[in-house]
Amino acid sequence: MPQFQRIVCPTDFSPTANAAVAHAVELAKTFRGELVLLHVLPPLPYPLLDGISIAMVLPQLQDQLRTHAEEQLKAAAKALGSGFTLRTELRDGSPHEQVLACAHETKADLIVMGTHGHTGLKHALLGSTAERVVRLATCPVLTVRAKG
Repeated sequence: MPQFQRIVCPTDFSPTANAAVAHAVELAKTFRGELVLLHVLPPLPYPLLDGISIAMVLPQLQDQLRTHAEEQLKAAAKALGSGFTLRTELRDGSPHEQVLACAHETKADLIVMGTHGHTGLKHALLGSTAERVVRLATCPVLTVRAKG
């Protein structure tokens, strides 16, 4: 039976991600492993703003998003309780690339993540973070759908 000593669990704080976090917590407790709770801030698109300097607005917005994400990660970590080792990480970049990088850098045995199950044209054009991670990860990936 595999032993999952380090589990990476990306979250965007959605119900689907919360379902994945719940599974990751149980696995971390069962295997007495470490859970790395990861949130990725994707790059901001460059909006066209008349009369406002993009160079002035984007850094302030990115700082506000980072502060909010840090608060959400702290609250999520506090709500998870005890009985396992927990580490939080906040990264900037493409979500699937950062999930894969985190798993590689932490030598993860497992990635547990939610999937929104995009279908149709949106899926064909965009794919999904979970799909990309499943295709490219060097460790096992458990995808979790939210109930309902």
